[in-house]
Amino acid sequence: MISGMLMFLQSMNAINPDDNNNSDTVSITTSKHALYAGAGYGSDMLYSGYSLSGNQPFYSMDLLYSYNRKWSLAFVTYNLDGKSPVVTFYDVALGYRHIFNSWFDVRGSLASYFTAKSAQEEYFGNFSYLSVSTGYDWRILYTRAIYSTTLNRSGGSYFQIKNSHYFSTPDFWDGNAFMDFNPAFNFVFGDRYKLYTTTTRTVIPGVGNVEQTMEEIDTSFGLMDFELSFPISFNYGNATLEAEPLFYYPVHKDPDFPSQKGLFFFVNLYFRIL
Repeated sequence: MISGMLMFLQSMNAINPDDNNNSDTVSITTSKHALYAGAGYGSDMLYSGYSLSGNQPFYSMDLLYSYNRKWSLAFVTYNLDGKSPVVTFYDVALGYRHIFNSWFDVRGSLASYFTAKSAQEEYFGNFSYLSVSTGYDWRILYTRAIYSTTLNRSGGSYFQIKNSHYFSTPDFWDGNAFMDFNPAFNFVFGDRYKLYTTTTRTVIPGVGNVEQTMEEIDTSFGLMDFELSFPISFNYGNATLEAEPLFYYPVHKDPDFPSQKGLFFFVNLYFRIL
C-alpha cells in the first residue's frame, strides 16, 4: 500500500535553498558542475499519513551531482537508529528543472527506492516513483503543485500543494556566511486505503453453521496530511547546516504504517565538494 517518499526532494531542498523559489538573492555559481555530500538525522521518516520507519529515528548519507543547475543525480542511504542492517533503505534519483523566468518554473524526477531484504516484511518493498511539478512565485508566497505516482502494480497517486516564503540575511563574517529561512505549510492529497472485513454464515445440513470471512480494500482520493515547517539554514563557505522543526498532522492513518501527529525534528549538514 505504501506509495513512496519524499526524501530525495527534501534533500534537494536542503542542498539548494534556491530550489524553493526563483529569487536572485541566493548566490549563484558560474560552474556547470557541482558535487555535494551530506549527512542527516530525523526523528521519524514521514510521508503522506505514513511513518515509513515505524516511528523510529533515522540517519542518512547523501551524495548529489548537479549539472548546469538543471540536471541532478542523487544517491541517499538511510540507517534506522538501533536497527540492522546498517543500510536499511537507499534510493537513486534523477531530477530535472527548468526556470522560465523569475516567477515560473517546472521540474520532474524519477527515483527508485530499495529496502534491505531482511527489512522488507516489516517496512516496505522496492518501488519506483515519478514526480512532476510546477512552481509559481507570487513574491510574498511561493507555491508548488506536485503530482506523484508509484510505478508498480499497487499504484498510488498523490497531489501536493507546498506554500513557502524564502528569505535570507545579509552576508556577515567578512562576506563568508549568511542564514536563510523558508517557512512553509503543505497539504498532501492521495489514494487512501481502508480495509473492510465481512463475515457470512452459511447453514450446511449435517455440518452446522459455517463462517466465512472476506477482506476488501476500499480506495478513495482525499487529504492525507498537513505539515507546518520552519527550516533554518546556516551557510558558511561550502558548508550548509540546516535544522527543521516540523508539525505534522496525519489525516489518513494506515494501520500498517501508523504515524503520530506532533512536532518532529530534522537536521542536515551538507558540504559542496566542487
